[in-house]
Amino acid sequence: MKKIIFIAALTLFAVTSAQNLHTFKQRLENPVKVDSLTTIHSTVKVTEHLDAANIIATTPAKEHANVNGYRIMLFMSNSQNARTEAFAACDTLAVRLPQLRTYVTYDNPYFKVAAGNCTSQEEALVLLQKIKPSFPKAFIMRESIPLSELSK
Repeated sequence: MKKIIFIAALTLFAVTSAQNLHTFKQRLENPVKVDSLTTIHSTVKVTEHLDAANIIATTPAKEHANVNGYRIMLFMSNSQNARTEAFAACDTLAVRLPQLRTYVTYDNPYFKVAAGNCTSQEEALVLLQKIKPSFPKAFIMRESIPLSELSK
């Protein structure tokens, strides 16, 4: 009796799995655009653009004002003198890497300082290694970067 129940359950599982596999294959037949950097084709493929100039050239300005990218978070604090410390962190980085853009933001209750406009995680890792000697607690964060910032 146990064998009959087991065979029936196995057959039911096989039929259900085959139906799920068929619907999954149908979903993958047509490419799906997830965001400006990711498209799913018949095989799952993640496409990441490594060149900022290429992103600017291929992305229509009306369609996407921002692209997904990375910045390095240098400083984040909510202390009483956080604003002064944030601008001091900007000055410290400006001495070490003068060509690098920094961004000071206030997200209540934190003052934050981020740097760079990286289009790939590899580019962000290289930048992080340049920044780590001055800011040992720095880390990579995802950021929506305006196209106008990439062209500067």
